[in-house]
Amino acid sequence: MQKRSPKAPSASQHNRSAFTLIELMIVIVIILILIGLLIPAVGAVRLRAQQQQVRSEIGSLEAAITAFRQDFGMDPPSGINLYETSSGWASDQRSKGLIRKMWPQFDFSLGRDINKDGTVSTGAAGQIPLNAGECLVFFLGGIWDVSGKTPNGFSKNSANPFAVANAGGGRLGPYMEFDTSRFVDIDSDGAPEYLDSFPSQQKPYLYFSSYDGRGYRVSEVTGTGMVDVYRLGDPTTPPPTNDVPFKAKSYQIISPGADFDYGTGGNYDPKRNLPGNRSAESDNITNFVNTSIQ
Repeated sequence: MQKRSPKAPSASQHNRSAFTLIELMIVIVIILILIGLLIPAVGAVRLRAQQQQVRSEIGSLEAAITAFRQDFGMDPPSGINLYETSSGWASDQRSKGLIRKMWPQFDFSLGRDINKDGTVSTGAAGQIPLNAGECLVFFLGGIWDVSGKTPNGFSKNSANPFAVANAGGGRLGPYMEFDTSRFVDIDSDGAPEYLDSFPSQQKPYLYFSSYDGRGYRVSEVTGTGMVDVYRLGDPTTPPPTNDVPFKAKSYQIISPGADFDYGTGGNYDPKRNLPGNRSAESDNITNFVNTSIQ
């Protein structure tokens, strides 16, 4: 029986077994569209995770403030001057009163090299002003240890709580386990502030105390980049205002968010979006709103 030779595929059959140039272009376009849809979705998921991490850290700061209050009977102040000599304390009764409330036995006559420059200075050189973010680090972290690398709480000797010691042991605090790689000194005064965990963050957490409900001090907001603390009211009203502040009897903690910008502060209503001229603060993360400010 004679075998038939196999038939070679026709040109049309060969073309149908492979992609045409047009089909390849269509596939590439579809892939690019999918990538375009996927990248923003991945970015949004990453942003939500970063925001949640900051919210969790603010919760840790709140727990640290609670522990501080249990030991000292008050929340940390958000504005105070420290002095290296007795003459400095004598000239500032407000700061002296805050220290005395925390450490009733504090010895104001002792000379202390608080800024670790090797000398106990008088006058302006011996004054160490601490503002919002600096207070958060100083009172929750404490005096740095002898290595000068790690916050080490406060001495249990209430007459000299700023005494320096080796790391650990016999101390009150530190109340917060700070990541020292995130310390920054925005105003270059030797007192560190603490950056949140957003990658490449440039501005630190802000902390404002209401002094147990006696009232937030606008003077302590000045110089931070904000104009006023956050208050419940019409967000189109420019600060400062007299409306009731959020956390009126405790404190506010504010992260500038992923855009590294605090905005002005002032009135905010969680049921209303901020007006366009306040869009910079629309991603701020705080201890008084469950989500980012919007």
